[in-house]
Amino acid sequence: MRTFKRCIVTALAAGLLAAQSLAAQEVQPRTHTVKRGDTLWDLAQHYLGDAFLWPEIYRLNRDVVEDPHWIYPGEVLRLPGESGVPTVAQAPADLPPGAQPAPGNQPAAGNQSPVNPLEPTVFGKVQSTGMGASGTSFDLNILNAPPAPTVRAGEVIAAPYVDREGGPRAFGRILKTGDIAGISEASERFRFQGYDRIFIAPPVGEVAAEGERYLAYKLGPILDNQGQVIIPTGIVEVTRAARADTAAVARVVKAFTELSATDRLITIDTAGTSTIVRPEKVLNGPATKVKWVYGEPVLASLQNYVVLGVSSHQGVRM
Repeated sequence: MRTFKRCIVTALAAGLLAAQSLAAQEVQPRTHTVKRGDTLWDLAQHYLGDAFLWPEIYRLNRDVVEDPHWIYPGEVLRLPGESGVPTVAQAPADLPPGAQPAPGNQPAAGNQSPVNPLEPTVFGKVQSTGMGASGTSFDLNILNAPPAPTVRAGEVIAAPYVDREGGPRAFGRILKTGDIAGISEASERFRFQGYDRIFIAPPVGEVAAEGERYLAYKLGPILDNQGQVIIPTGIVEVTRAARADTAAVARVVKAFTELSATDRLITIDTAGTSTIVRPEKVLNGPATKVKWVYGEPVLASLQNYVVLGVSSHQGVRM
């Protein structure tokens, strides 16, 4: 019996040390610096063992990744399990009357064993579907989550808009390709796409410090009694500040369409993108017409941007 008790004590001590060692490993931050060619799909396969778990990485990096289809070299992404302590979903205090967590007998991806929706998972997230008294299902995470902005910042930045005729006054320019002359015929290019290296002249009054981003745009048509359409073409980021004898160097980090050497540059404006006000039906609201459709198709389709003949003077808001 004494020998048996000593074995138990030894086993418990070893288990405690192993648990402490595992906890110390789990609290180590897990991050990945994006390299060219990376996708959330590939990162989920590499780090989580299942490419279909890419939403777990996106969920942790919404402050970095605006669109899960596009990640860019240099971005540092947090990986699931970084906190070291999985969170356990709990029913919020303001559940609908009679709401109960849904039964937890749905198999996990790649695993045939049942999963309890209120048990922590290796990813720090649990199944959190509830069932209301009327039989309508709801997501507990959605109930607890802060309201999302009404419009995405990327949609606002890419959207054409109307400015004064001639566009913004204090603008910069894309000068030419930043490829090394004599290496290839690419040095003669005047159209640019994502990741291309270019020389720029920053907007008037801007220093063009490294890391600064600017919106590239073209001048669109002039609309009667409204102004001139400004058409964003992409976003460029300064990679090397200007020197005494050399213009600032930048790279194209987002291309909404092809950029050209005639495009202008302005500071990115995201004013209004954080609003959480939702659309509401307005009685006797202003009537207007579509003045211009992006791309000028014969018939506009889903996701087409349009310019309306109404403005904030008539009370229209984002």
